[in-house]
This record gives sequence, structure tokens and C-alpha cells, in this order.
Amino acid sequence: MFVRSAIRITQRRYQCLYSTLREGDFCMLRELKSNRKYLVGPLEVGQHKDHKGGLIPHGELIGMSVRSTIRTHNGATGFMIHKPTLDEYVVNVPRSCTPIYPKDASAIVQMLDIEPGHQILEAGTGNGALTLYLARAVSSQGRIHTCDIREGHSNTAQKHVQRYERGRYKDSVTFHIGDVCEVIFPEDTMFDGIALDMPAPTESIEKLLPVLRNDRFIVCYLPNMTQVLDLVRAIRDLPVVLESCIEVEWKEWDVRATHVRSTEELAWVCRPKNFDVKGHTAFLTKLRKTQ
Repeated sequence: MFVRSAIRITQRRYQCLYSTLREGDFCMLRELKSNRKYLVGPLEVGQHKDHKGGLIPHGELIGMSVRSTIRTHNGATGFMIHKPTLDEYVVNVPRSCTPIYPKDASAIVQMLDIEPGHQILEAGTGNGALTLYLARAVSSQGRIHTCDIREGHSNTAQKHVQRYERGRYKDSVTFHIGDVCEVIFPEDTMFDGIALDMPAPTESIEKLLPVLRNDRFIVCYLPNMTQVLDLVRAIRDLPVVLESCIEVEWKEWDVRATHVRSTEELAWVCRPKNFDVKGHTAFLTKLRKTQ
């Protein structure tokens, strides 16, 4: 009985959050003919989405259910409405700087070995992309402390976190402005993992080791190998070991049917897509605290 009740409560909560769009939400519009997707939002009465000479008023989207279809005002193009995934959201929202892309963010979560309830420190909030992945991993039981020296970046990230899924993760994130080594955290705070997105993290690592639990991890996001070598040389006298250094690459393929010109024959397109940022972005360097 208890299990069935819990399932019903979860289903009602899911329907409440995601089944019907309301003002302030984001949605993905998938063009029915081409399968291309467009992030739209935050939805606001009086605003509209332009598409190839057609308009989709936000007011018409508000109140519609996911998987519903809608057409531009001139009837030229049809779309299906979807809830944006976290990947789609962080890649498509307006940015104040280059985000950590989903391929790297998901790898960092795995490398830090995050569980619900963990406390994680992030230096280099940026656009808030990794912040959202970390917050989802620690769940409402954990907390993310994220720092950035640029107030503008921090403000943009806060806005993105507050807007994603109606602020689902905002209560799990504390934003700090300033150098990560100078931020004052709550007394006796110890972190289960640290993610550093900064050009020269070595000095910060030495200062942050006392607040990292023993046998836990630091992951550094370093765009070039020179930075990796500088880091490895500098940590030789620190109580950490280099566990791994990886480069994450995704190769997405375009697989679809198409008609051969001047015939009725059906052919298949099977080729790698090359318009997405899924090649080299950074080296993810994982360190383990040993004492």
C-alpha cells in the first residue's frame, strides 16, 4: 500500500512539474519535418518564436501539454512540444562564457564518484552548466558550493539554475563571488569532491586540500596539455596522486531515410555529424587525496 501511494504521489508531482507548460517555463520545439529542435523560453505572454517567416506566440504554448503539436501562425511548419533535457538546456540557453559541455560534465560527475547527500565544491561557476549536473547528482540531500571571481558569470549561472525545471535544484546550490581560496564556508564544512575550472589550479589545490575528505577526488578541467604537465609537476610534493587524465569525445551519427532523386527508391544516410562540439574541449585530470 505504501509503495503504491508513493508511486501515485511521484506521478502526480511529475505531471504537475512537466506535463503542462506555464509562464516562465522552457520547452523544446521539434520540427516535424526535419527533426531539428529549438529551445524556446522563458515563456512570456506577448513574446513569440520566429521561424522561417512564421510565428508561434508564447501565449499559445502556455497551457499546452508535452508531446502536443503546434503550427506557426501561417500553418507552414509544424512542431511537437517536448520538455528540454538537461543537455539541451545547458547547450542552448544564452551564455556569458563557454559552458562545460554535457560530455565533460557527465564525465566529471562520474570521476568525482558523487552520491546523493555529498557536498561538492566547484571553482569556476561560469555559465552554471556543470553546477546543474553536480546539483542533480547530489540531489536535495546534498549541497553544491560554487565560486566565481566574476559577478556577471555568477549572476547568469544563478538565473539558469533558477529557471531550469522551475528551480528544482536552486535550493541545493550556494553561489559565492570571489577567489575559491578566500571564500568563507560554514564551520566544519568538509567536501566529498572538488571540481576546478581555472587556468592554473595548483596553488588552489594546496590550499583546498584541508577541506577535502581523505581518499576523495579533485577533478581539474584543463583545455591544453601544457596545463596538465604544469599541474603534474607541481603536485609532486602534495599528498595527492594522479589517478587519471582523460579526454572525452562523442561521435554522433546522422542515420535517416531519404529518397533518391528522380526515383521512388528509399536510401539511407549514415554519416557522422560534424556540427556539434563533441570533439576535444579539455583534459579532465583526476587527483585523489591520500592523507
